[in-house]
Amino acid sequence: MACRLEADALLALWERALGQGASAREDALLGALPDAAAAPRTLGERNARLLALHAHLFGSELALLSHCPTCGNAAQFSVDCEALAAQTPATHAASPPHRLDTQGHSIEFRLPGSADIAAASSAPNDDEFASELLARCVLACTRDGASVPLRDLPATVLDALSQRMELLDPAASVSFELECPQCAEHWDARFDVGQLVFQKLQAAAERVLLDVDVLARAYGWTEPEVLCLSPARRAAYLQLVTA
Repeated sequence: MACRLEADALLALWERALGQGASAREDALLGALPDAAAAPRTLGERNARLLALHAHLFGSELALLSHCPTCGNAAQFSVDCEALAAQTPATHAASPPHRLDTQGHSIEFRLPGSADIAAASSAPNDDEFASELLARCVLACTRDGASVPLRDLPATVLDALSQRMELLDPAASVSFELECPQCAEHWDARFDVGQLVFQKLQAAAERVLLDVDVLARAYGWTEPEVLCLSPARRAAYLQLVTA
């Protein structure tokens, strides 16, 4: 589906997002929403807005592809991103601090945001990434009234904390339970919403640039002159050139 932005606005948005890290790229993308508000407070709220952005730019149908981890068979499916965004829980849980009392420990924490993910992304492995993320989000931790360093918490307590965070912000990770039509294997397919939206934007931008290149070579027009053409006229000239 064609992007619903004018060609020059599409290229400008693509250029702002190009070469950015994931967090900054998503910030640039979200700026294209017609009712862009304050920055999302949670990862779930961010994903909901990115899904709304997909609906605004490309329509509500989101075509996805995953591969069976057992036999490699491709699984293609589509979802309604507007309906998916509407299922995202309200962000009443976004304001910290949250509290977890478990196994004699009392932990105050906030939910991670995109800046936390970006800061922890340089960790060398998944365990270090999780540790860095929790270190940024845990505000206080005590046992029997005495402060306890995060590194001294038992693994079971850390697991309980991670589960509570997921419960409070379930849309922080977008995934779908799939069944392979070939071998009946079940798996959980996770998708990076921001990356998907940017990939579609980049494909649309590359199509516009290709149009500009073809018409500039054929007629000697500049990029602004080509972009001033309506999509219908641009398509008509392209058809004449390739006839």
